[in-house]
Amino acid sequence: MRAAIREALGLLLAQSAPGAELTLDAVGDALGDRAVTPDEIGWLLDELEAAGRRVGGAPGASALTALNGVLASARALRNELGRPARVDELAARSGLSEAEVRRALLFARVMGR
Repeated sequence: MRAAIREALGLLLAQSAPGAELTLDAVGDALGDRAVTPDEIGWLLDELEAAGRRVGGAPGASALTALNGVLASARALRNELGRPARVDELAARSGLSEAEVRRALLFARVMGR
């Protein structure tokens, strides 16, 4: 993994104790303005979870998996409905809770920094 991503991991681990919940904003702040790939984000989240940190506070689907499901659902619903889907519609289509959909959408914003 690139040194810049490892540096962000080290910063996040230093700022939190095992069992701590890290917000997606904290992850975004640690990454700063670095360009990152979805694979690097996935690696970072996996490493944080392996070190006993929780990201976003959601048990269940990883943020990247949830985001992929939400994006696929959003595209399909936009085609079907002719408008952007609401959170409740995305949750019903993707099989996620509304909180997980909101978290995935936040994750997309953090990745877009």
